Amino acid sequence: MNPIVTISGGGIIGNYISSRLNNNDIESLIIEKSASILPAAENIRTLTLNPYSKKLLDDLGIDIKYAEIKKINVFDGEGSGKIDFSSEEIGSDNLSYVCYFNDLQSELKKGEKERTLFETEIKNFKENDSNNICNILLSGSEEINSQIIAGCDGRNSNVAKLSLLKPITSFYEQTAITFTAKCNLGDLNSAHQIFSERGIFAIMPLPPSLEELTHTIVWSVDHKRIKKNNIEDFVKKNISYFERKLNAEINIHSNILSFNLSNHHFENYISGSLVLIGDAAHSIHPLAGQGINLGFADADAFCEEIIKAYQSKINFDKNLVLKKYEIRRKDMNLLMLKSMDFFVDLFRSDNLYIRLLRNIGLSSVNKTNFIKRFFINHASGNNKI
Repeated sequence: MNPIVTISGGGIIGNYISSRLNNNDIESLIIEKSASILPAAENIRTLTLNPYSKKLLDDLGIDIKYAEIKKINVFDGEGSGKIDFSSEEIGSDNLSYVCYFNDLQSELKKGEKERTLFETEIKNFKENDSNNICNILLSGSEEINSQIIAGCDGRNSNVAKLSLLKPITSFYEQTAITFTAKCNLGDLNSAHQIFSERGIFAIMPLPPSLEELTHTIVWSVDHKRIKKNNIEDFVKKNISYFERKLNAEINIHSNILSFNLSNHHFENYISGSLVLIGDAAHSIHPLAGQGINLGFADADAFCEEIIKAYQSKINFDKNLVLKKYEIRRKDMNLLMLKSMDFFVDLFRSDNLYIRLLRNIGLSSVNKTNFIKRFFINHASGNNKI
């Protein structure tokens, strides 16, 4: 068993890479520590895909249900500033697509089960410079040889730790809250984002389902605002504020999930035969829902470089391939991370002058079409590198 690429992590990005490489006759193997069959989980977590990410999935024949977002309304809950984004402004059908995390994960895994070793993980790996191969030891003492290890095992990446690559991490001192709801907003092709003292509140349409659920909520709240309450109490006490702002009723329909927010990135994505991809290499604030799209952009660039090199019929230089991937993606990912941090700091500030400036800024951008088009094109994945 000597695949060209061994993928650590059988999540969405790992399975996408495996499927695309094998569609191009490049052998891969996924190493996944969880079992092949997991207990059914409640459908709460959602993903917001930009049009380019969805196209990558469409090209693989991935067929799941999506909610289509054609308009996004962003406004300051304590002021008059607002921006309205529309897909018409860039001549596109939709700005983004919302799907259930479980649906996408399940559909991608389905096609890659035969190329996955479950209930094991990479215990160690060693470079063999004489034949340009990496010797990989699995937790069950099985050994495999591979040219490349693709670290797709999330923000606490096992293979990153084994390589001694060190992440740079910072904490937002915020909690992310998410749940699904029935809401009478009416327009099921619009998303809304509200910045307020009660947190950054985003509400987006859900894919059609038999349960008549209509929306998913992602809500980021400063720790200091919820430390005296448990999460459910905080949500129940503060949801009415956003109902008033949206002029709608929001009826919570699922369990409420929560997790602490932080970001991380690596100064180097490569260590010998190892390359970090997606959340293993970087994570950002969920403010704009771009985390999964950065992961797909990474996976796309990685696959493009490998496929191009492998099909060129010239000697396969993995070091050059990995370096090209890192050059294409590292600075772009860091720019997005810093941009999100800027907006988080801007919209969580209680300073009166900053609040005034952000309201003026929002309204000014809303009146400047070329700036709006730049933001929309970038978020949609149209500015590909």
